[in-house]
Amino acid sequence: MDQYHFLVGEFSKNRPLLLATASAQLFAWFEHVGERVERYSSKSGKVVKFSQKNYEKTLNAPDAESIELFSPRIVPSDEADEITNCDALAVYAPKFSLLLAMRASKLTLQQLFDGAASIPGLLEHCDYVYGYSETLGYGSGYARGYRQIDAAHPLTFGRCDPGNNWGAIKRKGLQYEHIRDVYPINTFSQSRLDALPPARLLALRTAMQAHGHCEARDGKTLWFLSGEEQAAARADLLAHAMLGSHIDN
Repeated sequence: MDQYHFLVGEFSKNRPLLLATASAQLFAWFEHVGERVERYSSKSGKVVKFSQKNYEKTLNAPDAESIELFSPRIVPSDEADEITNCDALAVYAPKFSLLLAMRASKLTLQQLFDGAASIPGLLEHCDYVYGYSETLGYGSGYARGYRQIDAAHPLTFGRCDPGNNWGAIKRKGLQYEHIRDVYPINTFSQSRLDALPPARLLALRTAMQAHGHCEARDGKTLWFLSGEEQAAARADLLAHAMLGSHIDN
């Protein structure tokens, strides 16, 4: 199956619901990556053809609490699930996160991150941002904290899944005692780092110094790793039981 690059931004505590602002930022991101919004998720959750009038009505409804935008279909609607039938996907849902996804053949993961970072305010309220590559079906579910089955990730029994594990960590309110995993791209606000138990924070800072490239930017700590560096850093941090995706729940 085709690979997609994902950027997930988990919101800081007490993040206000700013749908109109987020909508403008997401449309700016679509324009930046050279895609157009063709469909969106309606109030009922059904993916429908984009209409400015109907979209604004949905966006401004009193009970509106999320945005999902999709680029044009790749194949006819009866040949694929609407949610995975696109090159670009953007989701803003305060209950779980900001999600941006783009077909890997169209840009690199680093370009996805740099593009998102260039949109004023888009990542501002995220205290934890990470980027990874996956199939669109599984990768979208992973961002939300559950296992989403696709052809590359068939149903398995008796085995825990990294997506489910993080979802369980968050439901228990323990996410600030862990990071989710080690990714090619990781960014942390200072408050997100300070929330870690002291021993785990020390372990994370030690891993940052030993593997990959770490830098400070706009008040946040950015950590970039290659494949081998990522594996080595993960091994170091697993010893401190701080990677939530690897804690079976």
